Amino acid sequence: MENHDDILAEFILEAREIIDQLDVDFVRFEENPNDQSLVGNIFRGLHTLKGSSGFFSLKRFETLSHAGESLLGKIRAGQITLDLAKSSNLLKMNDVLRQIIEHVEIHHIEPPGDDQGLINSLLGMANADSPDLKPSVQKEDVAEPTTLSIEVEESIEHQDLSELEVNHAPGPGVVVPVKVAPDILDKLMNIASEMVLARNRLLPFSQQSTDKLFTSAVRSIDMLTLELQERMMKMRMQPIFHIWAKFPRLVRDVSLECHKKVRLIQEGSETELDRILLDSIRDPLIHLIRNSIDHSIESPAIRLEKGKPEVADLILRAAHQNGMVIIEVIDDGAGVDYARVRQRAISNGLISPENASTLSNKELINLIFLPGFSTTDKVTNLSGRGVGMDVVKNNIENIGGSIEITSTPNQGTHVKLKIPLTLAILPTLFVQTGGEIFLIPQNRILELVRFAPNAPNNGVEDFYGTPTYRLRDRLIPLLFLNEQLNLPTAPAHPKQKLFVAVLNFNGTIFGLVVEAVLNIQDVVIKPLGELLRDLSKFAGATIMGNGDVALILDVDGIARQSGLVERLDLNPIRQEEKYIPVVEEMVSILLFEIPGLHRIALPLDAIDHIVKLDSAQIQKNGNREVVYFDDQLMDLVRLNNYVSGGTRGGNQGASRVPVLICRYRNGLYGLMVKQVTDIIEVPAKLHELATPQKGLSGSIVYKDQVINVLDLEEVLIMHNIQEESGEYPQVIDVYLPH
Repeated sequence: MENHDDILAEFILEAREIIDQLDVDFVRFEENPNDQSLVGNIFRGLHTLKGSSGFFSLKRFETLSHAGESLLGKIRAGQITLDLAKSSNLLKMNDVLRQIIEHVEIHHIEPPGDDQGLINSLLGMANADSPDLKPSVQKEDVAEPTTLSIEVEESIEHQDLSELEVNHAPGPGVVVPVKVAPDILDKLMNIASEMVLARNRLLPFSQQSTDKLFTSAVRSIDMLTLELQERMMKMRMQPIFHIWAKFPRLVRDVSLECHKKVRLIQEGSETELDRILLDSIRDPLIHLIRNSIDHSIESPAIRLEKGKPEVADLILRAAHQNGMVIIEVIDDGAGVDYARVRQRAISNGLISPENASTLSNKELINLIFLPGFSTTDKVTNLSGRGVGMDVVKNNIENIGGSIEITSTPNQGTHVKLKIPLTLAILPTLFVQTGGEIFLIPQNRILELVRFAPNAPNNGVEDFYGTPTYRLRDRLIPLLFLNEQLNLPTAPAHPKQKLFVAVLNFNGTIFGLVVEAVLNIQDVVIKPLGELLRDLSKFAGATIMGNGDVALILDVDGIARQSGLVERLDLNPIRQEEKYIPVVEEMVSILLFEIPGLHRIALPLDAIDHIVKLDSAQIQKNGNREVVYFDDQLMDLVRLNNYVSGGTRGGNQGASRVPVLICRYRNGLYGLMVKQVTDIIEVPAKLHELATPQKGLSGSIVYKDQVINVLDLEEVLIMHNIQEESGEYPQVIDVYLPH
């Protein structure tokens, strides 16, 4: 075979796509054998494979695909009908074609192999109803195109060329996709991440500088870097359909092996996920699907005895929720046999008979994740070895996800996976303990609580040597971060307040106590070096805005190392009620921009009107800018002159200016802004800023984004001082640690 590396690479890529699509189409065709458009698509895909393989002299590939094409040609012409045997042989042919392509990709040559048995089977099925044709032919005869193939090629050859151009030439509005190697995308993402880190280091200098040109340039870099980061993230995102496409074939094969009838229902296949995470969840999902069919779903006869349809439903569902991807695997089978799980746990020595009798259904399900645990006595190709659910759990947790299983006897099993959208950028909570700054992944935090340890009724209780915090009549075991990391304890003072981050570790709710909560920010994750990878309490690191390195905490690692789970097993906290986070009060806010700052908010009930004023309407009245509105003079307030980070004079020259009209102490004020962006509902809880900033009362967290809230009273007080003195009060930009 000649060395055409670039052309060969294109052929391999195209062949993989066609073969993967054939897997899906063969299963669909088996379910709908009368779908002529589908069999036409299958025939064209296989014909393309055969023709392309001949260019590279892939004789084995060409001969096998030609035999499959002959069978499909007869099915397409209506001379024979598709049945299970024909479908199985076509799928087997597709598997062999995939193996050949994988070998060619590595070695640039076909692997040795004898496919004559499969070829004879395919051609025998094609010629079964044609006695004038021999079912078995020689290899050299197979390579000759059939009459059907000649007719197809001739019809294309004699087709009007102008029609071909109309059908295949891209129009002016059609965007031709460009194929990019994954390693190039990964490199670009790394560069974008480094730009984010460099931007973070540059921002503190711009906030402390009085050079307007410098601060303007830094803000432009900030905006461009943010847009570049968002674009790169979108390039890495792929629909989950890319891995779901192979599951119909998997369900078909496993259900046939188990002698069961299963219908796969896929919902939310357009849900997007980071490409790297897609590869990470493929194997866990495959195992969960095989488990559902093998263990939970009953045979058709048993289902009929129970009054169920003989065809079981297996639902695969995906959706975005609170910055995570939720993937669910749901079946309507027999569910988990809790008695069987309890018996196997006792026989394997995992628990004593006394303790086994006290375990709840949820605790019994957790035993399924233990290494070596299996409820099957007989070892088969699908189960019985005790290797599976523990690997699934570890793989999901390694990418920052979690797994939850619920099951009702004779109704089915529901497996829920929570997966982060991406591993490159992570929303985190910055906390401080022992003089050091650490990061907690935000998707692991259920709630934040602040308490005074020295207060008489601080909520802290001792439970068999384990400190606990009483949160809404529920005891939450506590871990102190400084003790877990062997950091010095800060000197206590009477009014000291600590924070508890309520976290979830495999269904166990616990609190991590820290000295201070700083802020929430998206960070770029950097893996730990070789010397630090054995530190199970840390999941990675990031570079902060001041150039320092901050470590990202591994919540699961801290819980394991602390021995918390073992202590709770000895003295379990019996609480039947499910953990329910506090229901947050919501408030409507108006989002707007001012020169130099984005995402500023003001409660909607503080605003009377929103108008646009022509600059010609603005008049000078001494030191004040005023406009005649609603039969009275209204003071105009340029917010960018009073809020930390705003650009002085940024609204000058605008022909029409958005104005928010507010009332304060019987006076009418118009707040001049750059742009009004949205009205949204957000949690009413206001987060205090670590260091006060002029014109801002705090921040609100909405969809993992931090929104600064305008301090209207402080701004108007500063404005009135300026009116009396004729000078703007000094606004000091304060840098918050990143």
